[in-house]
Amino acid sequence: MNRIILIGNGFDLAHGMKTSYGNFMDWFWNIKLSGIVYEGPNSQYEDEDIKITQIPLNWNPNSKFDNAISTLSTNFPSLEYKNRFLKHITEKQYIQNWVDIENEYYKLLKDIMSEKEKYYSISELNSDFEKIKNELENYLNEVQEKFDINQNLELIRSIEQKIYSDFKLNDFIEKIVSENIKNETNKIQHFISEFGRRNESLADIIIRMFNLPQISTLLLKDINNIESAIRILLKFEETNKPFNLMIEDENILFLNFNYIHTEGLYAENPNQIIHIHGSLDTSSNNPIIFGFGDELDEEYKKIETLNNNEYLENIKSIKYLETDNYKRLLEFVNSDEYQIFIFGHSCGNSDRTLLNTLFEHENCISIKPFYHLKENGTDNYSDIVRNISRNFNNKAIMRDKVVNKTFCEPLA
Repeated sequence: MNRIILIGNGFDLAHGMKTSYGNFMDWFWNIKLSGIVYEGPNSQYEDEDIKITQIPLNWNPNSKFDNAISTLSTNFPSLEYKNRFLKHITEKQYIQNWVDIENEYYKLLKDIMSEKEKYYSISELNSDFEKIKNELENYLNEVQEKFDINQNLELIRSIEQKIYSDFKLNDFIEKIVSENIKNETNKIQHFISEFGRRNESLADIIIRMFNLPQISTLLLKDINNIESAIRILLKFEETNKPFNLMIEDENILFLNFNYIHTEGLYAENPNQIIHIHGSLDTSSNNPIIFGFGDELDEEYKKIETLNNNEYLENIKSIKYLETDNYKRLLEFVNSDEYQIFIFGHSCGNSDRTLLNTLFEHENCISIKPFYHLKENGTDNYSDIVRNISRNFNNKAIMRDKVVNKTFCEPLA
């Protein structure tokens, strides 16, 4: 049995890396704004992305980017965007995740296709988008260089325990659970016939057979059915261990949707790692993929019928063919049944093509989200599950495969 560690941006954030959309935009604009200097009443500024026809007298290059942009756009309406995609994402202050930038690209692409966006061509959009992608790569290289493993040792130990933890039977689809309960029932019946004691209750026999803790006596009180007893024991951390299955190191695959090599802190072998969207390591021959991947979207078929390859330039499923990453992933999922651990991935629509392949595959027998626990006590388990549901065509299968919150836990 195998396990896929599905890694998204939240994984890097959990390690203290500033890889959020807001972090990138702060970095991008701070650098750009620091180069703008007021030199007199007719001061101007221009680069490949923006043009300022009149720099304000009270201009402060050290202002936060949102204050500076507000000043240039409102009080002194002299800011012009040469990169219209940059204008679009800058003004979308609600954007929180990388997946949202990719969604905004796809929305603009569809608007251009439908001619809702009349003054922006697909070639211009792709060119502007490429500039943002290059800046993102520069930023993430800086983040990776600044990462200090010594500040995260406790977190790393905690995540490592999760990655290499035993398979818990109660996490699996009902078919697997029932089959294993049947096998355990046969073992218990055999034990009773061989080692049963006169007047000994079923609960006492099971507790003795598996050397269970004292709490099991209370849990199994008045239980006279072996299958019911096992299902009760599976629900609790203290009593489910006899039914867990060990994981072998070589049966784990780290499927990283990020570009930074954070998974290297945990992988025993480089062959266990697939950077499906590329890598910052220029020597790996694995260029960064940043775009959109939702062939299930109703509008996608219309895009394909345009017979214009520019519309497909940043479609992930096509980019996957430029390396052997996708083929290696298919080999792994086809090799045996597998469980998916979701570590910091939102499971949003921009990766729906690939996630649908993983989630609905017949060998996928468990999808376990590790949620983000916020300081106010709330968490994003429900958000992850809603996004997961959009990657399924068969919702009944989805409800069987996704581990309910009772048996899930925070990533960090």
